[in-house]
Amino acid sequence: MEPRVRAWILGSILLLVPLLAQAQGILRGRVTDAETGEPLPGANILLVELRRGAASDIDGNYEIVDIPEGTYTLRVSYVGYRTLEQSVEIRSGAQELNLALDPDYTGLEEVVVTGIASRTSKARAEVAVSRINTEELLQQNAYQDITALVNGKIAGVTAKQATGNVGGGLRFIVRADAALNGNGQPVIYVDGVRIDNAEIAGFFTGGQEFSMLANLNPEDIESIEVLKGPAGAALYGTSGANGVILIRTKRGRTGDFRVQYKRVVGANQQLKKYTLDTSPTPDVANGFFRDGVISQHTISISGGTANVRYYTSYDRRKEEGHIRNNAMDRQTFQANFDAFPNDKITVRASAGYTYNEMDLPQNDNNILGFLGNTLLATRPFLFEDSTDLVDVTDRSRITEFLGSVEVTYTPIENLEVRASIGYQGSDFREDRTLPRGIDVTTNGRRSIFIRRNQQYTYDFNARYSYNILPELEATTIVGGQAFNRILRTFFMQKENFVSELISNIGAGSDFINGDEGFAHSREAGIYVQQEFAYANRLFVSLGLRRDYASAVGRKAPSIFYPKASMALRLDQFDFTPDFFTLLKPRIAYGETGVLPGPLDGFALLFGAEPSGYGAGATPDQIGNPEIEPERVRELEVGFDAELYNRIGIEFTYYRQWATNSIIDFRNPPSTGLIASAVPFNVGESQGWGIESALTANVWRTRNYSLDFTLIWNWSRNEVKDLGGAQPIFDPFDVNVIKEGLPRSAFYTYRSKAVFDPNTGEYLGSEVIKDENGEAKRFYLGTPYPEHSGSFSVSFRFLRNFTFYALADWQLGLNVFNLTKLFQVRFGGNKERNILAAKLGLLDPDRFEYTKGIQPLQPGTPEYREAAERHAALDGNYDGNFVEDGDFLRLRELSLRYDFTDLLRRSMLGRHIRGLSVAISAQNVALFTKYSGMDPELNFAGGRGLIRGQDFLTLPIPRVVYATITVTL
Repeated sequence: MEPRVRAWILGSILLLVPLLAQAQGILRGRVTDAETGEPLPGANILLVELRRGAASDIDGNYEIVDIPEGTYTLRVSYVGYRTLEQSVEIRSGAQELNLALDPDYTGLEEVVVTGIASRTSKARAEVAVSRINTEELLQQNAYQDITALVNGKIAGVTAKQATGNVGGGLRFIVRADAALNGNGQPVIYVDGVRIDNAEIAGFFTGGQEFSMLANLNPEDIESIEVLKGPAGAALYGTSGANGVILIRTKRGRTGDFRVQYKRVVGANQQLKKYTLDTSPTPDVANGFFRDGVISQHTISISGGTANVRYYTSYDRRKEEGHIRNNAMDRQTFQANFDAFPNDKITVRASAGYTYNEMDLPQNDNNILGFLGNTLLATRPFLFEDSTDLVDVTDRSRITEFLGSVEVTYTPIENLEVRASIGYQGSDFREDRTLPRGIDVTTNGRRSIFIRRNQQYTYDFNARYSYNILPELEATTIVGGQAFNRILRTFFMQKENFVSELISNIGAGSDFINGDEGFAHSREAGIYVQQEFAYANRLFVSLGLRRDYASAVGRKAPSIFYPKASMALRLDQFDFTPDFFTLLKPRIAYGETGVLPGPLDGFALLFGAEPSGYGAGATPDQIGNPEIEPERVRELEVGFDAELYNRIGIEFTYYRQWATNSIIDFRNPPSTGLIASAVPFNVGESQGWGIESALTANVWRTRNYSLDFTLIWNWSRNEVKDLGGAQPIFDPFDVNVIKEGLPRSAFYTYRSKAVFDPNTGEYLGSEVIKDENGEAKRFYLGTPYPEHSGSFSVSFRFLRNFTFYALADWQLGLNVFNLTKLFQVRFGGNKERNILAAKLGLLDPDRFEYTKGIQPLQPGTPEYREAAERHAALDGNYDGNFVEDGDFLRLRELSLRYDFTDLLRRSMLGRHIRGLSVAISAQNVALFTKYSGMDPELNFAGGRGLIRGQDFLTLPIPRVVYATITVTL
């Protein structure tokens, strides 16, 4: 190239540089609260078309540079505030635009999931859906697991621990739980991946199990949304009968680079001390409790540019239970990325890794536990020596990977195509060691249980939005979903080890037991949904899903699940009073199901059996090729309202019908079918209830604000038909599925006193009989409440202090106090011993608390009353120990101080964006009629027909925390 030409080109470029620079604009300003004028640090300011933005600093200031000239949509969002969208024209040079956001007291602006591929604002939703934004909760408190995040915060949903063990069983109770089949638990998705919600029993630790949900780190959770029943979950297909929980982890935001460190120290403490009313040796029992130390470190880094957003975190939580031999050491790593290669494609990737070590104690129906040896008999350690109990170890090690990739493609305007694939893989290994002399062993026993679970979730959908008329918008959604699960298990037990120093299982001389298992299940569905919106007033959705599953019999009919919903914005009409900023009645109908057992659809399966003549095959399972899922229908009617922009009301009445419930009928031995049970779709049940919530901001100034939430739920269910089958009892013959009674009702025997007709002397007790002289069973209530609710209050004062409290209650709850029953059998129950002394059946000098008691005179009213009560405590009849379990629990308390306002005025504010400290407590106080330690326990874990049974179950601890959070 000639020198003159090269010089001309270079000169042209130099001339164009200033012109190009002038074509770029700068947008800056301040984001504040529209009511108080306070700056909002961390607000997200985005130019939608360019996908470029910034985050406001500690003073609420923001700046976006190098913006091409043009007109763009500016979107400003901040948690707890209504999103602001406005058009902005960018010119060359700098221009200032201050932005004021209105508080969103009732969450109307929140985008919520209303179906498998449908998202809309809460103000337009046609079904009852609840959302928890965790950011404020996590600033105020620290949480061990997801149940603490959910409990008391969502209408129609309660979450409970089955035990006070760290990492123990968890149970969700969603609405009326009308379905007869399944475990009554919702399906849970994390970032679009259906996760393992199992409780792993492994070897016998007394009934309690390890919950796989204990692997979730609450610190990584951004939001939790709940679709509460078939009306909202129909397009999620079979297994959505008990609702769907959708968990989203934290993501980065454009222009908002931040590093956050959170330090938590705390302790698990014994809430109530055992006394002579709850233990015959309370001092010994209390001696095994401790203040279990909690230590947690969390560090996260997040941010984003126009093309990439990212969030990554590392968390380690070390936690000791409040009783010996119970601990958790959980480490989690999370990495989320959002990429925008161009204006048509979005790629989202999430990856999480967990390593968790758990030690479980031997409580619950177990003579190897501390409670089993101190709560029953007047002599402690009746079964095992105390020093030996400490040496019993049961450690589980869990590694888990959870990841997903989602691609969204917009080939043309208003058409969005989305595809995702997710994977969860977990390896669980339990090692249990019984030292010499423990249980039935003489030289020790070693047990190993291995469980490997792999789950794949596939999802594809396309949605197209268009206008049929100028004011009639429509959206068509079509898609498919598939789920594939592979489960492998293996266990081995050996005993008699030469030396306790050699613990390798291969060193055991005697093989006790061993086996392996394999299961492979698949589910899939295709769906279509049509949505209409007219003039932003009327919203209608229609949908249909066809489902497939490997558990369904090959001769079963096709499975279709329809749904329909509608909502009307009455506040958009002139006749509605102005104080209604939202008044939206809604109605929705949907159907889902509960799958049969994995092998129920196979006509005949054989199993291998060893014998003296070698291994052989024997009939193991006789199923029904026509078996289909239990079908659950739901109709919900309700309304959402907002008054004066400050008061929110949610009300829903729902009714559920379960049909085609699966009931097993046993084959008579004369058929030669080994007296096995064959499943049939013949059962039916119903459930109904009300859920309501009231939220309000009653006071808000620059330095003070007061918010509260009141939730009240009422629910019932009833078994309508078992197809002629006999009532179905739990293994302990207490909980039942019986026509005319609620599901899992307590239905068992009670006793009465027998007197000498001549002298009036108490002769003992006998079972109460019916008019035919047969032992009579009594309906004694249910292990779940008829009424439940919560009340929470958040009070900000002196600008920087925030006080938060949450109390919840349950009414109409019953508990089977099996611990008390066995105390009676072993002679360790104080109440019955006092009665026996009054009746002359016990030497008053035997116990300190009976000394001085004079026997009553037979035939007197006092004598008969004592005798009737003594008979009602006969340990041979379970019904005598089903008690009222109503309670009020002060669930959460916290006090937080935010230093951000002070940082803004100091030099540190240039380097530290946020600093706060908090002290908090969970399970602070319990008020109950229950004579045991805790009415929310269940010794058999969180699942199954056995419910509400307290047998040597570890009470839930009080948890206290101190937290410091630093944001750079």
